[in-house]
Amino acid sequence: MRSSNIRRLAAGVLAVGTAVTGLTVATTPAVSAEPGAPDPVTLGTTQQTAAGSCWEIKQLRPSAPDGAYWLLTPSMPEPQQFYCDMTTDGGGWVLIAKGRNGWTPDYDGKGTRAALLSPSFAGGADVHQLPSQAVDQLLDGGRVADLTDGIRLRRARNAAGSQWQEARFKPSRRDRWVWSFNAPHPLTSYSFDGSSWSGGNTSSFGADSSYRRVITTSRSSTAWNFGFGYGTGVGGSANADSYLYSPSGGGEALPVTQVYLRPKIRSTEGFTAIPDGGTTAVEQTAQPNSLADPLPWGVTGIAGDTSREGSVEVQAFTQSGNRMYVGGNFRYVQQDASGTGRVEQSFLAAFDVDTGAWVSSFRPVLNEQVRALATLPDGRIVAGGSFTHANGTAATGIVALDPVTGAVDPTWSLTVENRLTGGVVNVRALELDGDYLYLGGAFTHLKGRTQANPSFMRNLGRVNVADASATNGWNPNLNGSVVDVDGAADRTRVYSAGYFTQADGLAAPKAAAFRTGATASLATPAWNPTWSSSNDYQQAIAEAGDRVWVGGSEHSLFSFSTSTFQRLSTNIFDPKGDVQAVTADGDQVFAGCHCWDNSYADAVKWPLDSTPWSQADTVHAVGMWDAATGARVPGFVPTFKTRVGYGVWAITKDSNDRLWVGGDIVTVSSRQSATDWSGGFARFAPRDATAPATPGGLRLVEHGSDSVRLAWNASSDPSGVRYQVLRNDRPIAVTTATSITVPHADDARYFVRAADGAGNVSASTGVLAVGGAAPQQVVPNDASWRWRYEAQAPPATWAQPEYDDTGWQQGTAVLGWGSTSVQTSLDLFDPTSSRPLTAYFRHAFTIDDPDAVRSLVLTGVANDGAVFYVNGVEVARRGLPDGPVTHQTYAVVAPREAAAKSSPVVVEVPLGLLRQGRNVIAAETHLNYRGTPDLTFEAGAVATLD
Repeated sequence: MRSSNIRRLAAGVLAVGTAVTGLTVATTPAVSAEPGAPDPVTLGTTQQTAAGSCWEIKQLRPSAPDGAYWLLTPSMPEPQQFYCDMTTDGGGWVLIAKGRNGWTPDYDGKGTRAALLSPSFAGGADVHQLPSQAVDQLLDGGRVADLTDGIRLRRARNAAGSQWQEARFKPSRRDRWVWSFNAPHPLTSYSFDGSSWSGGNTSSFGADSSYRRVITTSRSSTAWNFGFGYGTGVGGSANADSYLYSPSGGGEALPVTQVYLRPKIRSTEGFTAIPDGGTTAVEQTAQPNSLADPLPWGVTGIAGDTSREGSVEVQAFTQSGNRMYVGGNFRYVQQDASGTGRVEQSFLAAFDVDTGAWVSSFRPVLNEQVRALATLPDGRIVAGGSFTHANGTAATGIVALDPVTGAVDPTWSLTVENRLTGGVVNVRALELDGDYLYLGGAFTHLKGRTQANPSFMRNLGRVNVADASATNGWNPNLNGSVVDVDGAADRTRVYSAGYFTQADGLAAPKAAAFRTGATASLATPAWNPTWSSSNDYQQAIAEAGDRVWVGGSEHSLFSFSTSTFQRLSTNIFDPKGDVQAVTADGDQVFAGCHCWDNSYADAVKWPLDSTPWSQADTVHAVGMWDAATGARVPGFVPTFKTRVGYGVWAITKDSNDRLWVGGDIVTVSSRQSATDWSGGFARFAPRDATAPATPGGLRLVEHGSDSVRLAWNASSDPSGVRYQVLRNDRPIAVTTATSITVPHADDARYFVRAADGAGNVSASTGVLAVGGAAPQQVVPNDASWRWRYEAQAPPATWAQPEYDDTGWQQGTAVLGWGSTSVQTSLDLFDPTSSRPLTAYFRHAFTIDDPDAVRSLVLTGVANDGAVFYVNGVEVARRGLPDGPVTHQTYAVVAPREAAAKSSPVVVEVPLGLLRQGRNVIAAETHLNYRGTPDLTFEAGAVATLD
């Protein structure tokens, strides 16, 4: 009997096929069979036969030569080509990097994958390193420390490149891959040309100060280039063709080096059958780009006092409306390094959030630097710092300004005093939290304009947002100055960090949490953190989720539980790296510092030698951490040059999700230059972390004896799209087209998904199961159709199979006008304003035994809109409103032919509509407007038979 259920493929949409009788499609298994043993002859030679590793190829085909091979592990999103050394020490090595000088310790690597398909040296500082994520995928997520053969370096031994050295080293606890070998990653062992030693670390290891030495730190002898250098006894030259680089001809030369690994992964292991619903989307970690946006305007020069730490060009940001306000110790705003457009606008300036242009209407005049900024609910700007006058009027440490002009707002006035002997007012931190504005710094009393007497609030206080009146009774009474303040998300407490050790006589060692009630009592339980050193003042604090993050002196960034104050994560920056700014944005935490080398996760003390650590990741003045786990997000590593090395002192996110960082920045690696001018601050746009849309309409176009041709509807993404074709349990091909021919085995199960240029991968289509025999194309795409295109509508029964269409005209598809693909022209009306809105089409085909039909898939082009019928019953529509359609119904869209063909109508016809003998497919196409430049119609149908 004919089944009443419709067999669903490709997430409920079957695909069109071709060819003819006898096709039997077995019921799709829940789990596909384990792939058979790979063919040694073809293993790794095509995408479809990708090997698990170079080692697997060598094991199964000992005669395999050196060269590029296709590899795929379960962790990789698609098959990719890599260079395999099949000769050295039994072969099976994969090349992951090569170059001479100019290596990067950064997580994302450098150069191109294409250049790594050969180990050749192109000359000069031509360095290519796979992204760390790609190396981890080659290892299928395995630990680097578990590589039996460790990490292999093939280093040139002379300037001509005619002699080479084999060096290997084995990390003792390295899990994921990083390029930060300049960090002292401990080693289990190392060897040079077969002679082995134990111990050592990756920053410098070896048995002598000549050839049996590897130095990975940057140093003056190599003009601060990274690489895999020899010892002091090996010199080189700066010539582009020299295989040993030294800018002065001295020792510690950097040789041309190739980096290899030998993971032992098999293509038959680790893959799991893809369920009928397909794969889920994979999106990259949301984070800023490491390359900055070009900066059309910036700040420069020093206008104020520099005796206090942190008196750098940019120290604070706040956004109001569509403007970012930048505060600090700068003198000018200008457009580039040469001073184009220079204007004297000291200490505080505004910039357009979208364009980065300086806002010339905002012109406050202050007499000293701005160290903190906040935006009041009505958009006014509050600036705090060490100034005493604003626009010629007294304003000691704080002032409210009009956000458009910079004029002082006299209605919001606050007097700040420091009555300690020799005390100087300095407002270092501002935090808006509900009805209050919190102030941190060096002061003793606050008095709003409407208050009769000042309120005693030592170093941390709060005022009402409405009128700047101080809150009597709320006084933490800190015995040292406050550097940073942050309000809790639930507004029940406020955090502070600084130089203090006590709050109203109670212990508060450099960080504290205060209740926001009537009195500023310390939150419970008691928070008595242990810092990284005895010289442990803290400079930055921020709550993120269930953690509060604190950063400060002696290079520490720690996070603590907001409920118990238990320390949850630790980071130490080494060799330099006091943390100077921390900000949280959703699940992202950013920290700025004068750190230029590495952050060490799980280290708790400085100097670093006194404590163990688990991860070392490169950091250049600012880094990112996961707010929930406390783990470093290693991919965000911008590169700066600063005026004197003070680093980053201010961080914020704008309304476009762009990250702004400020300090004594002079240049930054941007999208247009490795050393782009960046006056005082830099801006980083978010990386693309959104997967493309799932391609639709996966269908079988052609079924050959040993191959199938698949097609699907296009997806799109601003960074470009390529399509990954999956079969059974793995991806087997990649293409930028919307169709592909791939080798086929009986009862294969296919899926397609889209990947963008940023590495995001869409969810896949549902399964398209294709049996061993070919389906039958009952209506070819170039079929002959009866058609009617007239001013009057046909009878209401025109789509019924019994309707007599012998009076209609006849022609082969494509039918329509306005395209070179048209075989039968319908454009019979002049002028075009007289065109009817609707054309009608009919095609009959014969089914001998409807019970033998397992599926019937109809594919058609809707240009502009169309309705499709089978034996008088509507089965699909596109580009038309819901409800009844008439001869005068307009289409609601107007696609051109290319767009309509790239997204065809694909529908599985309910089998209950089929009849024995004559069956009719009918369609009506509707114009969006009578002058449309093209109308095209074609359709086909494919049956799968028992």
